[in-house]
Amino acid sequence: MKNATTSAPVKEKSMAIAMILAFLFAAGGFYVAGAKKGAILFFGCWILGIILMQVSPMIAPITNIVSYFVTYKWMKEYNSGVAVA
Repeated sequence: MKNATTSAPVKEKSMAIAMILAFLFAAGGFYVAGAKKGAILFFGCWILGIILMQVSPMIAPITNIVSYFVTYKWMKEYNSGVAVA
């Protein structure tokens, strides 16, 4: 029987999977940071996209760039924390 205080080793998350999820489903934040932060990123980008669509549809894809950047930043933070531990 396993000791309740021990846990499985934490693995680094895949950058490719995070970017594919961010591109296809705007869900890279869910994969990287979990449900709460992922939902904040998803709805924040959704609202930003709606606002930018009202200003100009040509600049609305900026929301994807924001989503990619935040997903990438969170991924680097997560993987650097795993490497230290």
